[in-house]
Amino acid sequence: MKQQFIAALIGAAIAFPVAAQAEGYFVGGNVGRSEQKLNAPGFSLKDNGTGFKLNGGYQFTANYGVEVAYVNFGKAEINNGGGYIKSEPQTVFVAATGTLPLNNEFSLFGKVGIAQNHVKVTARAAGFYSSESENRTTAVFGIGAAYQLNKNVSFVAEYENFGKIAKDEPVSLKADMLSVGVRYSF
Repeated sequence: MKQQFIAALIGAAIAFPVAAQAEGYFVGGNVGRSEQKLNAPGFSLKDNGTGFKLNGGYQFTANYGVEVAYVNFGKAEINNGGGYIKSEPQTVFVAATGTLPLNNEFSLFGKVGIAQNHVKVTARAAGFYSSESENRTTAVFGIGAAYQLNKNVSFVAEYENFGKIAKDEPVSLKADMLSVGVRYSF
């Protein structure tokens, strides 16, 4: 444990000077409302929760870039009569981004990419318990707006749609997220 801490400390000491020279790179975090829609024969679940996103990327020009992110959608759960069904999805994605600067502070952006989703679904009823996991690759689409506070800090608001993040006929789970966040550019 002590060796890992020392290695992390040395890594951080090396990374900060390198990051200072890394113009075009950015890191950020968002939090917002995630929505999950589970459809099965004779059963439907739509639940909103709190999700978050950690991201980073690179702006090649003022108009084009790339983003890599981890998204946790939180939990969607329905309880009835001592039983429940719960889904806990998360995803990692990479997307090409396009930015349209409106003036020095405001800009609009869009993204399209590919997401690797992992969903864990748990169900419990009288005498029954099931826990399943599924991995599925989907497209991700997003739109948003940014306000640049200063050279390095900007605030963002965005909507991202991940499509059917789990599908095992005839059951499917869709997810999207509306969030706000902060982005730090190097």
